[in-house]
Amino acid sequence: MDKLEALSSRIFPSDPLIGKIGSIRYNVWLAQLFGVPIVGLKEESPRMRNLLLVYGVLATLVFDFIYTGCEIYDLILCWPNLDKLTQNISLSLTHVAGIIKVVNLFYHLEDVAKVVKKIEYAVKTNVTSKSQMRAFFGGEFENKLPLTIYAAIVGFTGILGIIFLFYNPYGFASQRFPYRVKLPDWMPFGMQLLYMGLSVLIFALQIDGIDYLNVTMMNHIRFQLIILNLAFDELKSDEKPQKDNIVARKISSHKQLKKIIDHHCLLRELRNEVEDIFRIPVLIQFFTSLVIFAMTGFQANVKSKDTNGASLTSLLYCYCGCIFFELFVYCWFGNEVSEQSKTLTTSSYFSTWYEFDECFKKSLRIFVSNSQQPIVFTAGGFMALSLPSFMGILSKSYSLIALLHQLYGR
Repeated sequence: MDKLEALSSRIFPSDPLIGKIGSIRYNVWLAQLFGVPIVGLKEESPRMRNLLLVYGVLATLVFDFIYTGCEIYDLILCWPNLDKLTQNISLSLTHVAGIIKVVNLFYHLEDVAKVVKKIEYAVKTNVTSKSQMRAFFGGEFENKLPLTIYAAIVGFTGILGIIFLFYNPYGFASQRFPYRVKLPDWMPFGMQLLYMGLSVLIFALQIDGIDYLNVTMMNHIRFQLIILNLAFDELKSDEKPQKDNIVARKISSHKQLKKIIDHHCLLRELRNEVEDIFRIPVLIQFFTSLVIFAMTGFQANVKSKDTNGASLTSLLYCYCGCIFFELFVYCWFGNEVSEQSKTLTTSSYFSTWYEFDECFKKSLRIFVSNSQQPIVFTAGGFMALSLPSFMGILSKSYSLIALLHQLYGR
C-alpha cells in the first residue's frame, strides 16, 4: 500500500506549501477527458480552455441530451409492458439525473472554482507540521484511489455492454437493457450500434467525474478536520514553561487558537457552499438510486430464469455494482466527515487549556460550543449522507423488488 501511495503521489502531484491539490486536478482532468464542459478549475491556457469548452458542449449535446431524448421516446412506446419498462427506466433515470448534474455543475462553475480556491488556501495556510503533512498526503491518496477504482468499474461495465451489443446486435440493440432506446430509422444499423455503445460508456464516465468532484470536496473537508485536530497538539505541553517564556507562550497560544478557530469557520463555510452547489443533484441521485436498485434487482431475478438471459444478468449485476459504489462513496465520506467533526471537542479538551489565561479559556469554550454541532452533508436537506441512510436505501429497494414481482406475476 505504501508503494501504491508513492506511485499515486507522482500522478498529478500535490504541494501543500503552495496549495497545489493533485486529487482535484486529477478529478477535473478525468471529467474533461470524457466531455464534461468544465474549465477554470486547474491551470489552462486560454486556447486550451476554449477547446475544452467546445469539446465538452458538443460531447454533452451528442452523447447526453440527444441520446437521453431517444431513451425517453422509447419509454413512451414501451409503457404498457412492465418488463420493457423496467429495463428502460433503469438507465433512463440515470441519464436524466446525469443531465441535471452536468447542467448544475456548468451553472455553478464559478461557485465551484471559489470552493477550490478556498480549499487550496486552507491547505496552504494550515498544513504546517509533519503530522499534518502526512494527513494531507494520506487524504490525497484516499481521494485518488477510489476515483480510479470507480472509473475502472464504470469503464469495465460500459465496455462489457459494448461487447454484448456487437456480439448479439439484434438481441440487444433497442431490445434490452442497457440499450432500450429508439433511434431514427434513417441511421445505418452499424452507426446505431456504435452510437449506443459510446453514448452509454461516455455518459457513465461523465457522471463518474461529476459525482466524485463532489465527493473529493467532501473528503478534503474530512482530512482538513483531521489536520485541525492535529493543530491542538501544538497547545499541549508536558513541561512547565520557564518564567522568561511565559509571555511568549501566551502570545503564541492565542495566535494558535485564533488560527484553529479561523480554520474551523472556514471548513463550516466550505461545507455550506459545497452543500448549496450539489444538494439538488445528490437528492435526485438518492431517489433514482432507490428506483434503479429495485428495477435492476427485479430484472436480474426475472432474466436469470431465461435460457438466454445469462449475459443480460451479468451486465445487470455490473451496472447495479456501479450504482452501489456511486451511492456508497457519497454515504461513506459523508459519514466520515460527520464522525471526524465530532472529535474536535475531545481534541480541544485534551490540550493544556488549564495552563492559559482566562481570555484563552473563554475563547476555547466558545469553540467547544460551536464544535459540538457536527458538520453534516445531506441529500437536499432531507437525508444525511451516512451509512444508515445507505442501508435504508437498500432495504426500501428490496421492498420495491417484492412489489414488482407481484405485479409481474399478475
